[in-house]
Amino acid sequence: MKWRHVCGAVLALSLVTPAACAGGDEGEGGGGATGSGGQEPVTLDFWVFEEGLFGYLDALEQGFEDGYPNVDLVITTYPEDNYGVKVDTAIAAGKAPDLVLVFGPDQMRAGLLLPLDDMVAENNIDLSTYVPSIVNPGDEFSCAYEDHLYCLGSYAGSVQLIYNKDMFDAAGIPYPPTYPPMTPEQFIDYACQLTDEANGIWGAAVSDPLAYLPWEMFFSPDGTSVEGYVDGPEVVKQFEVLAAGYDQGCIPSSNVLDPWQQGRDFFAQGKLAMVITDFQDLPTIEEAGINYGATSSPTPTGYEPYFFVWTDSVGVMASSDNPDEAMDLVAFLTTEGQYLRHDINDDIPLDLAIADEVDWAGDIAGRQEGLEVLSHARSAVFIPNRWDVIGPYYDAWGFVVGGEKTAQEALDDAAPAIQENLDKAWEVWNEAG
Repeated sequence: MKWRHVCGAVLALSLVTPAACAGGDEGEGGGGATGSGGQEPVTLDFWVFEEGLFGYLDALEQGFEDGYPNVDLVITTYPEDNYGVKVDTAIAAGKAPDLVLVFGPDQMRAGLLLPLDDMVAENNIDLSTYVPSIVNPGDEFSCAYEDHLYCLGSYAGSVQLIYNKDMFDAAGIPYPPTYPPMTPEQFIDYACQLTDEANGIWGAAVSDPLAYLPWEMFFSPDGTSVEGYVDGPEVVKQFEVLAAGYDQGCIPSSNVLDPWQQGRDFFAQGKLAMVITDFQDLPTIEEAGINYGATSSPTPTGYEPYFFVWTDSVGVMASSDNPDEAMDLVAFLTTEGQYLRHDINDDIPLDLAIADEVDWAGDIAGRQEGLEVLSHARSAVFIPNRWDVIGPYYDAWGFVVGGEKTAQEALDDAAPAIQENLDKAWEVWNEAG
């Protein structure tokens, strides 16, 4: 999942007013009571990403229809980059599907989605064992908004730091704690100790400081200001720390290696000692025989670690003619669907109790550590349209890495532009509210 890009792609939904969803109040459904006995035929339209999950989606469809034989579940896949536009266009035309993937509180606040609280209670779903950042209110990856839950999923994806334990042993470096993690200074120090240019081994790979630093370092606690934060001494220092790793040849630049797209492959080939990347597709690493460990993202002393966590956040459109059956599907997806997804894709269940039940980690220490990291997942400070807001930050990082500006100069120049973007984003958010 392109966690950095998809969030912005679906925000267009927030521009559609609740009036576009008329005709689907919670509890009103064309299908009547749920269950499988003697029901009127119902068709549910569910739109998802094209992401190579056809085996799982087929099993989900078959399993649900077996339990609800009156329901025809029609799952339509779209390319991830075009998904938001497809859904937005369908809502505007009054032809929205019954169920969609949800990204951000915009859709929730706009009344486009039905709350799932009653469904959760009726199905005795224990959210206390779910990955916390998904079911607690927070940023755009959260399914909760203002004390209501609007989506649920079947798996947990996350950004974590994975490291080669054999390389650490050979260098005489102790394994980093799983949680709390090492500091960025330790991360760079280890990366330089682990770099072996003669054998083509990089000590670490990471895209930029925002890939691991808590968002609270860049924004005020209420999310309305960046000046004095993004250009403050602590962020400036972290720019200098990571830039030094690049300068010393311990971390490859993004034009050499993209940590997100290529990090796991290089790690599986023994060409990387550490990488901050998507903690999925572990079979690639395990089949290569890599003895790996997992830890949370490097975090400066005094800050609570933050790392991105996501799921297939499925919500029920308020315009659905069959909200009861749509709710049944969400309940199935986040209960039986978690077992199906684990069995077929070996993904981590969103419910960590299920992860323990199915023994997802087994005797693999890296998986056990990854589950421990997930148990600490939290939401970040909320920033409306934050990926567009923060855009000038990436220009600043490019100037620093390219040696064109000092970290202080680059961030001083970027801060006013980021603040201007932030002010506009909050203005739009408040007007929409």
